[in-house]
Amino acid sequence: MPIINSLQEIIQQGESALQQVPARHLTVHIDRLSTIFSNVKLPEVVAEAVNRYWPTLKIIFDHRAWDTRTMESLCRSCKFAVRTCGRSMGITIGAMLLEIQTLYQQHNQSCFLYLSSEVIKIFGSDPSCASYLTCLIQTLFNHTIQLLRTIQDFTARPDIADDCFLLASRCIRYCPDLFVPTEIFPRLVDCAMAGVTIQHREACKSILCFLSDTFDLAKSPEGEKYRDLINTIVLQRGATLARIMIASLTGALPSGRLEEVSYVLLSLSRAFGGNMLNWTRDCIALIPPQALTDSERSRFLTIISDASSGSSLGSLTDRFAEISEVCRRNKAVQDIVQAALQPHDLAFMVAPQHS
Repeated sequence: MPIINSLQEIIQQGESALQQVPARHLTVHIDRLSTIFSNVKLPEVVAEAVNRYWPTLKIIFDHRAWDTRTMESLCRSCKFAVRTCGRSMGITIGAMLLEIQTLYQQHNQSCFLYLSSEVIKIFGSDPSCASYLTCLIQTLFNHTIQLLRTIQDFTARPDIADDCFLLASRCIRYCPDLFVPTEIFPRLVDCAMAGVTIQHREACKSILCFLSDTFDLAKSPEGEKYRDLINTIVLQRGATLARIMIASLTGALPSGRLEEVSYVLLSLSRAFGGNMLNWTRDCIALIPPQALTDSERSRFLTIISDASSGSSLGSLTDRFAEISEVCRRNKAVQDIVQAALQPHDLAFMVAPQHS
């Protein structure tokens, strides 16, 4: 109550004062709420407090949505509230989600995506939440896809890229029924392909993880009902996708991403064995012989073949690393390989469906 009173004192000074007050005057109190919400392990008690004080928090959301520091603090507090309360939160969770999806479209704060990931983790499998979670997912991803059209957009907004694809992976894990069969899913795959060569480490890892989660779902028993759908999406994009990933392995991404890139290639090979072999063959045929010899090409195809046959990531990563090293052995060779594969210039467009 003393914390809420301090926030209400600022609010009562009027809209103009709330807009102008330094962020730290708000976050010092909001961060204390986070401490309470994360440490008081009494779901019903915390939920009652969140419900009672939601109008105060909503006013701060509404009037400070432009202020990244205050929004990050407030979203962290809400995250702990969601985590502690779970399904005890009642109607407040719906009000909170409506708030963040509305404000995200106006202010592009990545912390709204990050809070949504926590909500999906807690409520994703709850059928009673399906309608408002579907609306949340569609709204957030639709807007993000507008923001992230080119690799330059990803580079300018790495936090949004990171939190968007973390959210997408959470959706695959906790509520695939609300996400995979929708029209937003293939558009997000296209978005991932446009941004996967981002140099920002965390954003890149989130995108790579989303891609491998997609391919793994197609192979998993629980993903069987989505298999035809995912197959259609990937087979349409396969040649371009394989080329981007091989470019990533051979120099478009830093060698520090090798393990994640190897796993995407492994999961793509396991799910699309024969096709992946053909895509790889066509792709490495583009690389001039001064960069990759015939025996090295043959070795690369053998790795892909072994990956599709079930070889483990551990045994394949070292072999992918050797190919990666060959293509990065000096700057001239790396430039030749990247000029041949042109990962930054690839754009995928689905041919219109004729009825």
